[in-house]
Amino acid sequence: MQSNQTPRILTHDERKAADAAFAGRPFDSSWSEAARTVYDGILAAQGLPEPVPAPSPSQQSEGPGIKTEGQESALPPSGSGPSSHETGQAPDTSTAASHPGIFSRDEAIQAGALIDVTPIAHKLGLRIPVTFSRPLWEVGITAFRNVPETEVESRVRDVLMAFRLKLAASRVASPLVEFPALLAFPPDPIPHACVLFAVAHREANAQTALTFLLPGEVSTGVIPFSAGE
Repeated sequence: MQSNQTPRILTHDERKAADAAFAGRPFDSSWSEAARTVYDGILAAQGLPEPVPAPSPSQQSEGPGIKTEGQESALPPSGSGPSSHETGQAPDTSTAASHPGIFSRDEAIQAGALIDVTPIAHKLGLRIPVTFSRPLWEVGITAFRNVPETEVESRVRDVLMAFRLKLAASRVASPLVEFPALLAFPPDPIPHACVLFAVAHREANAQTALTFLLPGEVSTGVIPFSAGE
């Protein structure tokens, strides 16, 4: 697999946030909003809640029952109504298609918003174009470049195989598939079950394609390409 896109170098705050998320440490409120995005993305990929900060002396004196802001889960809330993969309907991309920052799949690949893994997918029997979103690639595949280059393709294969196993066990076809994938995040060698999504969509040339996303990208409706007609 080849990519002409040069990964963006993380800022000092973003690196500290990534290290904290992988180590299970709380987020530091003095870090930037971009660092918060990195931190939340890693937690979401691992399916973990945000660690609770140690209570300050004033909070300890108030006794139990104090809910801190850090206790909120990094994952989107469930049970708020049927999702598109439960109803069997494709995600609504009508508003995204008219957004000035939304472009075609090929343009998204050129811009680096999507990573093309089609050659690897073809080896596993997925005979359609397949891409990973940039957040999934940075968080789940390269772990912010903490994964050696020699292991990147095997991690892509692990995700695609997990998706195929989910399809084999599914009774009803759906354009949005939620599935778990086992991924290890250095320096921890133990794999964690990460919840991911695959979206089947039709390109403007009527060709069906697959895009793999983090949970937060689905819940916020962030689909970095136009699904075509």
